[in-house]
Amino acid sequence: MTGVFPLRHNDAGFLLETAETAAREIMRIYSGGFSVDMKGGVEPVTQADRAADELIVRALAARFPGDAILSEENGLQDAGRAGRRVWFIDPVDGTKEFIKRNGEFSVQIGMSVDGALELGIVLQPATGDVWMAARGEGCFHSLAGTGWSRIVIPERGEKPVVLAISRSRPSMLAVRAAKAMRAGQQLECGGVGLKLMAIAAGAAHYYLNDSNSTKAWDIAAPEILFTEAGGIVTDLRGDPFRYDVADYRHRYGLLASSDLSLHGRLLEFVRREWPF
Repeated sequence: MTGVFPLRHNDAGFLLETAETAAREIMRIYSGGFSVDMKGGVEPVTQADRAADELIVRALAARFPGDAILSEENGLQDAGRAGRRVWFIDPVDGTKEFIKRNGEFSVQIGMSVDGALELGIVLQPATGDVWMAARGEGCFHSLAGTGWSRIVIPERGEKPVVLAISRSRPSMLAVRAAKAMRAGQQLECGGVGLKLMAIAAGAAHYYLNDSNSTKAWDIAAPEILFTEAGGIVTDLRGDPFRYDVADYRHRYGLLASSDLSLHGRLLEFVRREWPF
């Protein structure tokens, strides 16, 4: 445990400041009344999603005018600059949980360089929990006023395997996988980032999502945090995710596991059960 900000990356401090500013705006809206619209008639969106997205995009564009920015609510900014550094923004990961007012939502911002993830943050506004990572520097957690601690995924040992599963949209493939792994326990949680951080803390061991609608902003920040903590992230074919703004749709689901052995067993199950 240390009170000193642990990351050496030049942009980490600004990233933390930007996420905290967005979180304050999200909580201002959360504490009052807000309306809910539907994007494409399918996905809910609130003033908090839009306000936080705009705030983050504006801050990053002003600070890093040479970078490309891809955000959930504002799309791709400066596509011509996308060859080097790209920021991926999910302003409220877990909008359905925000609407339910259960606190299980987060601000997620990740950054890649030449397609490789380099920096990321997941911040849970309702609790003040912050997770940050930079490539090669590790993953760190802070709760306001308690300093920073490094997160390393604990060894699973002989513990029963626990599935982290969506509270609002549980995957039936994940439920079948849990039965195949003889894992009766499930941890319900909102948001991709919070699920992966629960696995990083040892509260669960894997997360499986067979959706073909995952986008780069959904997983960029959680992935670098999780892998820097020692976890494994691939799609359901076992391939790594690409962070290319020319094709930011991840069409083959998501699998995050606490260790290679478990990841391999789960991929074998998926190959038998899931049509590619």
